[in-house]
Amino acid sequence: MSVVREESACPVDREPDAAYPEIVRAAENVLAPHESDSAALGLECGAVVRRAADLAVGDLLALARRDPASLGSWQYVLEAYACFQAVLSYRVAHEVLTAPCGDPWRQRVLARKISEAAKVRTGVEIHPGATIGPRFIVDHGIGTVIGEDATIGADCYILQGVVLGALGIADNAAGRRHPTLGDRVQVGGFARVLGPITVGDDVMIGSHALVRADVPAGAQVAVLHQYQMVAGPRPITVYGVEGLGEYRFRLHGNDLDRPGLEVQLLGPTQLPLAAGDWSVLQNNAKCLTFQISPRARGLRSVAHIRVRHGGSEVTVGIPLARKSRVASLPRTAAG
Repeated sequence: MSVVREESACPVDREPDAAYPEIVRAAENVLAPHESDSAALGLECGAVVRRAADLAVGDLLALARRDPASLGSWQYVLEAYACFQAVLSYRVAHEVLTAPCGDPWRQRVLARKISEAAKVRTGVEIHPGATIGPRFIVDHGIGTVIGEDATIGADCYILQGVVLGALGIADNAAGRRHPTLGDRVQVGGFARVLGPITVGDDVMIGSHALVRADVPAGAQVAVLHQYQMVAGPRPITVYGVEGLGEYRFRLHGNDLDRPGLEVQLLGPTQLPLAAGDWSVLQNNAKCLTFQISPRARGLRSVAHIRVRHGGSEVTVGIPLARKSRVASLPRTAAG
């Protein structure tokens, strides 16, 4: 099937200042169903809406800029994205919760009502008590939960199914129990970041990761199990790949010393590396240990190991290192 992408009929928006009055109206619509509660509290709704809009306009423009599916249009995001409506509702609920008011209990109830209504509409739950910095993005969003005392820095990007929560389930101790994320943190789908931990600036947390300890700035967090693709009539048992440094790794499985077993190291384009670019250091029934040869270091990037035998094959991903394994594979005469 061939798909031809046409130029969008909706040009990239060139007037971001025009977004602010639209955001104000949208924030007013979030608060409007709770008019009687707001009046009973003596809440200054105009001030609440303006404070929420001051941050929400940055959230809106950031999502339009960073998500290619938005076509670069904040109008499109504002009108069509439920995940943005979740963030906007959080901004309003947080301002309701923190506004100067004489009845903290009813204030808390109203903020929670706004949050719960947004959860039903959008599938995203952000507690009004969470502290979230500017230009915050929840993309896709279904199932994402952000706890009461979570703190999130500037320019963070979170996908669907993410939980920023507590370590326990019930009967958690009072006090700080949710994580703190620094600036420019990205969290992949279905990741769990749990407990009163600190995630540093510029961290990327991969999908399905479980994080329960502090993460230093600039780190990448990934799940421990590896991608596998299995094909063919006869079983080949491969458990995974263990990184032993930047240029050495070990394949674990069963019967890896059987006659006729073929092993290939594959680059990012799935083309095999030449035999002289790597060697086998250890070979037994339970594991194979490989090393990239000195001549190929920095020139060859390794993404997968393929094992073939008797018409069957298993392809398994190699854990990423910080340097050469994520570099591009240069074109050479040898391929």
